[in-house]
Amino acid sequence: MSERHGTPPPPGDPARPRYDYAPDPSGAPPRPVVSVVTPVFDPDVAALRATAASVFGQSLQHFEWILVDDASTDPATAALLAELAADARVRVLRMFENRGRSAARNAGFRAAASELVYVLDQDDLLEPTALEKCCAALHAHPGWGFVNGWCQGFGAQSYRWERGFEGGADFLRENAASGRALVRRAVFEAAGGYDESLRDGFEDWDFWLRCAARGSWGATLPERLDWFRRKDPPAGWESPERVDAMRRALAERHGALAGRFPSLAPDADPPFADVPDAPAFANPLRKQRPRLLLIVPWLALGGADRFNLSLVRGLAARGVEVTVATTQAGDHGWEDAFARATPDCFALARLLPLREQPRFLRHLIESRRPDAVLVSNSELGYLLLPFLRAHCPGPVYADFCHMEQPEWKSGGYPRLSRLVRRALDATITSSAHLRDWMIERGADAERVGVAYTGIDAAAWRRDHDARKRLREAWQVADEEAVLVYAARLCEQKQPAVFAATVAQLARRGVPFRAVVAGDGPLRPALEGALSDPLLAGRVRLLGGVGPDAMREVLSAGDVFFLPSRMEGIALSLFEAMALELPVVSADVGGQRELVTPACGLLLPPAEPVREAAAYADALEPLLRDVDLRRTLGRRGRARVEASFSLERMLDAIEAILRTAREAPRPEPLLSPAAANAWATQAIEFVRMQNESGRLAGERDALAAALHAEHARRGEAESRLHRIEASRALRALRGMKRNALYRAWARWRYGADWERSAP
Repeated sequence: MSERHGTPPPPGDPARPRYDYAPDPSGAPPRPVVSVVTPVFDPDVAALRATAASVFGQSLQHFEWILVDDASTDPATAALLAELAADARVRVLRMFENRGRSAARNAGFRAAASELVYVLDQDDLLEPTALEKCCAALHAHPGWGFVNGWCQGFGAQSYRWERGFEGGADFLRENAASGRALVRRAVFEAAGGYDESLRDGFEDWDFWLRCAARGSWGATLPERLDWFRRKDPPAGWESPERVDAMRRALAERHGALAGRFPSLAPDADPPFADVPDAPAFANPLRKQRPRLLLIVPWLALGGADRFNLSLVRGLAARGVEVTVATTQAGDHGWEDAFARATPDCFALARLLPLREQPRFLRHLIESRRPDAVLVSNSELGYLLLPFLRAHCPGPVYADFCHMEQPEWKSGGYPRLSRLVRRALDATITSSAHLRDWMIERGADAERVGVAYTGIDAAAWRRDHDARKRLREAWQVADEEAVLVYAARLCEQKQPAVFAATVAQLARRGVPFRAVVAGDGPLRPALEGALSDPLLAGRVRLLGGVGPDAMREVLSAGDVFFLPSRMEGIALSLFEAMALELPVVSADVGGQRELVTPACGLLLPPAEPVREAAAYADALEPLLRDVDLRRTLGRRGRARVEASFSLERMLDAIEAILRTAREAPRPEPLLSPAAANAWATQAIEFVRMQNESGRLAGERDALAAALHAEHARRGEAESRLHRIEASRALRALRGMKRNALYRAWARWRYGADWERSAP
C-alpha cells in the first residue's frame, strides 16, 4: 500500500472541486498578465469546449486568450469561436489559408499583449492553477526562458509524464518536454519563432532547440499542470520511424549545440538577499464566498496533515473556498487527495526561491482576500506573520497548535505562537491541556480557544468487505486478533517501543498478528528490530497509507496501539475509536480528554524497556479476549459520535475566528518598511537553518562512508592476517627457502626473482 493517491479526474470532471474564479474588474491590471495562444483547426467541438472551460477556470483570471483559426471549414467551429469571443478576454484571429500549427502560433505570439505567452493546443487541458504558477515561477526566475510542468495523459491512454527541461543536452536525442509551456515573448522572438515548414509534428521539439541555440533554456515544475489528450489511433508523427527521422534531422540542424548547450544557473538564495515586498503581478479575484488561506509545511503522511485534509474538506462542504500554501520542500504525497478537496493549492518551494515566498503569500492574500489566514505547523508561516499583517491587515490571523514539543525549540510551534502573539488575533489548540500550557507561558487567555479534532463518524465506519479482503491478503484467520500500529516512523511515535512490545507479547505466547501502517526515517531500524525469529510471520509492514486506505486498514484490525513519546491528541486515536477498535496509547498531552478507561488504556511515559513491558501487560488481555475488545470498541465509537464529530470541530473553529473578527484587533506590529526588514531576517534565518541541515546531512553521510571504509579496511586486514597465519602460506614460504627452488626461480625469473616470482 502507498501513501500516494490515485490521479484525480481531469479538470472539469464533476468529481473535481471547482471555484468560481472570476476577475475583479475594479483592480484589473492595465494589460493581461499572460496571453494564451491556441491554434484551432476543425476541432472536436466538445474537446475545445473542455479546453475553454479549463482556461476560463484558471485561478489567474487576468489573461487574454488568442484563438488562431487556421482556416477551419467546419461551421460548428465558427459558431463555437463566436460564442467564446463573447468574453472580452478572447480574441479570434483568422488565417486566410491553412498554414499549420507553427504559423498559427507565430501569429498568436505576434498579436499577444503580454510579455508572457502560454502555448496551449485546442484539445488539451490546464490544471486550475497552471497559469498562476507558471507566471510566478518566471517572475521569480529571470534566467528562465520558459517553464512548464509535468503532463498527465488522458483519453485513450492514462499516464503521468514526469520529465521535462531538466534533460538539457539530452534534447538533441529526445524531446522530453510537452509543448504546453509559458514562454517569454523576447525568447520567442530571439529564436525566430516556430519553424513554419514543420507541419506534421515536432515543431515544439525544434523550437526548444532553436531557443537553446540562442542561449535560452527553461525549467519544468515538478507537479502536474496540464493534461494531454491521447487519441486512438495515435497521431502519425508519433511512430518510431518518424521520431527517428526527426531526431536525425534535428541533430544535423542543431549539431552545433553539442558541447555548448545552455544551462540554468543554480537556484540558490544568496545570504541576506533582499526580499521583494510587492507582488510580481496583480490578480484581483471577485469574492462571492467566505475564504480561508491555510499555511502548512507540506501535504504528506501524518496526523496533522490528515487534520488539515479533514479541515479543508469540511470547510469546502460548508461553502468556504480554501487556498492551501505549503512552505517546506519535500514529498507532497497527499497532494492528489487535497486536489479532490480544493483546486487552490500552492507548494511554494517548488515554484519559488525562498526569498520570493513572502511576497507570493502577500499576493495570495491580495488576490483572494481571505476572511482568515490560518497557520499550522509552518515555521516560515509564523515568522512571516508580522510581514503579512503589515501589508495585508484585512484578514483575521490565527494559528492552530496540536502539541507542545519541549525538546524542539523549547516548546515547538506553541512557543512560536507565543513569540508572535501580537501578530495573531486568535490561537486554536487541539486540547484544553495545550491551551493551559500556553496560558501558563504568557498567552492571552481571551485569545486562545479549543477546537477538538473531529471526525466524520458516518464516513469512518467499519468496512466489513475491506476487513475480509485485507485479512485474506494478509493470511490472517478470522479468530486471530490484529494489532494496528499506524504512525510516521520517527522518534516521536517510538517504533522501537512498538517492536519491543510485540516481541514481549510473542515471548508470552499471546496469539496475535500486527500491521504497521506508516513510513519514515526509522523504518530501517524498525525492520532490524522486527527481525527477531519469534516475530517471523507475525508483523507486516504496509508502508505509507493514505487517509482513505487507512479506513480499510483499521477495519481489518482489532486493537490499536500507539506508544507515542508526545502528542496533542493523536488523530489516529479518533479514527481507531470511530471504527470500534479499543486503543492503547500514552498518557501524554491531552489524550485523556479523548480516551477514558471505558474505551481504552493510557499509560504514563517511562524508560523504554519498562514501557514495553507495561504496554504488553495492557495489550495482552485485549488480544486474548474478543468480548472485551468489542465492548471497549463500541464505547469508543459512541464517545466519538457524541463528543468529537467533524461538525463540532468546524463549529468551534468558525466560532473562534468569528469572535476574533468581532473583537478589537491589535494594530500591526511593524510599519511596512520595518516588516520588509523583518522578512529579510526571517528568510535569512530559515536559509541558514536549511543550510545547516544540508551540511549536517553531508556530515552524516561522510561519517557513514568513513565508518563503512573503516569496516572494509578492518575486514581486509583481518583476511590478510588469516592468510599470513595460514598453513598454506607457511608451506609456500618454506618452499621458497629450498635451494632447488631458488636455483630454478633465478633461471626462470632473473636475478630479482624474489620480487617477481609467484
